[in-house]
Amino acid sequence: MIKTPSNTACSLLLAGGAGTRMNGKDKGLMHWRERPMAHWVADALVAASSPLLISANRSLEEYRLLGDVLQDATDFKGQGPLAGLFAGLTEASKRGFDAVVVCPCDTPGIQPELFQRLLTAWREQPDLPVIAQADGRAHPLHGIYPVSLAKALESQLRNDNRRVMVFAETAGAKTLDCPDAADTFKNRNRPEDLMS
Repeated sequence: MIKTPSNTACSLLLAGGAGTRMNGKDKGLMHWRERPMAHWVADALVAASSPLLISANRSLEEYRLLGDVLQDATDFKGQGPLAGLFAGLTEASKRGFDAVVVCPCDTPGIQPELFQRLLTAWREQPDLPVIAQADGRAHPLHGIYPVSLAKALESQLRNDNRRVMVFAETAGAKTLDCPDAADTFKNRNRPEDLMS
């Protein structure tokens, strides 16, 4: 008999950056291996958990082809990935989900198996976030965050602290060691990063 998970999560693709290191272009729509980076990440997320929410502040029509687009709350426009995470947690809570599986648009090599492993780890202790770690380095934007953290995140943003790792640590995030996934966390922030 298959047991249905009692804790549910939707996916959140972070694509709201200004693209400063991509000469102002929308990073998620830049091509890597003949497809926009956001498409690779969206496919991996949806394979593990759906529906897909997308934090974006431009190119909204293009992103709507992949999922439900969210924009930053007015108070937090341009405040970086934590503003996108806050929008995602807020929307996921409204929809009755317990958490969001999050990933930035600039790691197109990411695989669904990573998110499935994170989900398994999170369900063991669903009150705490779980973030990936590889080669001793934590990746707080590759993880799962309970929607119950929305108020704490809002408070951190209002204190003008946009550091993702500070939020993860303050929330008591557990780390999941992913030694075989180090390459998949490679950020492709600059045009030259898209060549490999």
